[in-house]
Amino acid sequence: IRARMASHVPRVRMLYRKICKELYHYSATRPVWGEFIQEARARFEENRNITDEAKIQSLIKEGEQWLVDNKCGDPYIVPTNPGGTKFQRNVPPSLEIVEKHS
Repeated sequence: IRARMASHVPRVRMLYRKICKELYHYSATRPVWGEFIQEARARFEENRNITDEAKIQSLIKEGEQWLVDNKCGDPYIVPTNPGGTKFQRNVPPSLEIVEKHS
């Protein structure tokens, strides 16, 4: 029974992480993000001791649906990361080109 109950743990953990990352896109500052995360954490904690497998699966599906429904249309991307405004700006020339012109 313990192994069967623990099978949902990684899925719940990943769902929580994805929700936290998604909430980051909706917050202007870290303190606001922290408040969003506290609300999400409270929701997860409310359901922590549920043992009914059907109810657990239902809650996981509800959380995954929330992610789909609340996907941010304009996510925050660190400027130097792929997709950011500064990504590959002023890239150093390749060694091949440098060696040819030396």
